[in-house]
Amino acid sequence: FVFEELGRGIFASVPFEKGDFLLEYRGDLISKQECERRQRIYHDLLKVFMFEFHFNGKLWCVDAATENSSLGRLVNDDHINPNAKIKYLTVQGKPHLCLFAV
Repeated sequence: FVFEELGRGIFASVPFEKGDFLLEYRGDLISKQECERRQRIYHDLLKVFMFEFHFNGKLWCVDAATENSSLGRLVNDDHINPNAKIKYLTVQGKPHLCLFAV
């Protein structure tokens, strides 16, 4: 699969089939408490990179505010007519936030 980075977002340059794996939303996997601490000190523009979710009965967060080579942090899907869905995959007991085409 090929993605094009345009400005501060990415766009698919090839079509996807329903169920295709697109990419992983990667960053620091942190607790609810650490997420709240970082939200207090982060600039508003960085807070948008924090993805909170429930896993095994606890609230977790993936903090992708730090620039890295992961394209997942640049995804901005349409909330009204989404074309992708996050699924939580467990690898060695840790959740991974993976985006799949719908």
